[in-house]
Amino acid sequence: MGEVFGHLGDRAPGFLLLALAIPAIVPTPGLPAGFLFGTVLAAVALQMIAGRDRLRVPGWIGRRRVSRGTLDKLVDKGTPVIERVERTLRARHPSLTRAGVLRPLGAFVLLMGFLIALPIPFGNTLPGLAVLITALGLIARDGLAVLAGIGLGAVATGVSVALVAGTWWAVSAAPV
Repeated sequence: MGEVFGHLGDRAPGFLLLALAIPAIVPTPGLPAGFLFGTVLAAVALQMIAGRDRLRVPGWIGRRRVSRGTLDKLVDKGTPVIERVERTLRARHPSLTRAGVLRPLGAFVLLMGFLIALPIPFGNTLPGLAVLITALGLIARDGLAVLAGIGLGAVATGVSVALVAGTWWAVSAAPV
């Protein structure tokens, strides 16, 4: 996997964010996937904020091998989805997807990674979708998709704050 990300050039950050956002979205009872992938997203975000020329995937991801059968299944099932996405995304406002934008986007991804890692039931879905849409925008050089991802991230932040505040209020107001 590390070699794959190394060959993607300037689109590698988008593909790396996409690869981490997809499993972060899926609610997994018992398995703390949100915590795991949220934390990895936060680590990648810190690299983005630091302005690293080449983002490094954590070693355990970089050393992963993907079998030929798995790749074939991904291509078979993913191709129709990718074709639909490609019809929607196109190069618009590419200045919002250039390398210089990765630093501020890193702060956004850091916040989303933190929200994904929080143990809020289904609380990882909206921030994960926000990162996914932003990643697709970076890959397709579609600045409007990047803005849509940031907008969804703002909504996700509001929902997460409301859930945490509501839980705090309910716990503190409960009779002892």
